[in-house]
Amino acid sequence: MLPASIADRLAQPAPAPAWTIRNARIVTPEGVVAGALTVAEGRIAAIDAERRAGAGLDLGGDYLLPGFIDVHTDNLEKHIVARPGVFWNPVAAVLAHDALTIAAGITTVFDSLVVGAMGKPDRLKALPMMVEGLDAARRRGLLRADHRLHLRCEVPRADIVELASPFLRDPRLVFATLMEDSAPRDRDRFRFVMGTRGITDEACLATLEEESNADGAANLGARRRALVEAFSARGIACASHDDTRGWHIEEARDLGMTICEFPVTPEAMDAAGAAGMTVIAGAPNVVFGRSHKGFLSMRERTAAGAVQILCSDYIPSSLLRAVFLLADGGMPLEAATALVSARPAQTFGLDDRGAIAPGRRADLLHVAVIDGEPALRNVWVEGRPVF
Repeated sequence: MLPASIADRLAQPAPAPAWTIRNARIVTPEGVVAGALTVAEGRIAAIDAERRAGAGLDLGGDYLLPGFIDVHTDNLEKHIVARPGVFWNPVAAVLAHDALTIAAGITTVFDSLVVGAMGKPDRLKALPMMVEGLDAARRRGLLRADHRLHLRCEVPRADIVELASPFLRDPRLVFATLMEDSAPRDRDRFRFVMGTRGITDEACLATLEEESNADGAANLGARRRALVEAFSARGIACASHDDTRGWHIEEARDLGMTICEFPVTPEAMDAAGAAGMTVIAGAPNVVFGRSHKGFLSMRERTAAGAVQILCSDYIPSSLLRAVFLLADGGMPLEAATALVSARPAQTFGLDDRGAIAPGRRADLLHVAVIDGEPALRNVWVEGRPVF
């Protein structure tokens, strides 16, 4: 246990005095500005395009970016479930996750937790542990990043509405994704997902498919509608997930959803664009140039402007690499940066952050490029050094 005096300082940090970063290439929404930035009381006070010398932290011409906002990461689950059937201490797992998040330049993170996991008992057990760990670490003032909650709801679970309902009271809940890998929705996708869960026997697959069909598209649709209505009533943004068909997008739009996460096929991707949906893609896909499961490649789609937000998905450090990879490919650095800062801030109503501009939170990243590789040097959250 921490001594009370230390815990108090962690829980209620004193506002940092005014200070300056100079000789930086500052990535603003309008472009890259060479100059200095002043921070006061945790906010960006001024940007001076003329200042190079004088007092302040000298970045030596390195980049200054806004802190990243990661709207979908499975990273916490990896620390809670250290191996199949092996569960780590919740607070220790959260602190490891938080440290890795900050070390990746992510200053606001949506912890993505699965509700009603189908065929994955470890996830069912891990859910309350992750919530408990986050709450305990927050109460003790041990978190460096700003942690928000993102629920990933398994629609085929018959009691999913009841399982999700208690979370509606959580003030940190900002995002909900509806996941439905059912036979009525897409038979081929259903069989693929079952295969990833180790179910490949044809007789077993046929039985599961029959059970999924028996549940009925009407029941599945009713659950989707109930979830969207419950979340929307609390102002929680909802997304469809892993869409494969154009009618999946139409259904989502009819329900009032405006976000499409991880479209799997060109058909779904094109339909999402035509419907004006905000498309969220995984930064690892952009970095690798392909989906690790053989689905749609997002690098060219993102470079062409068809993706509005990148998330880390399963590799926190992928955000920084994706930003500079896209910039190396010709996208303006400020546009690539906006995919992981300004665009998620706008989409989820985080108006106090997401861009380097006067009045915004001083969530800042010092990035050097060494032999073509972006390297994170320093991170500040509300003007306080955290990395």
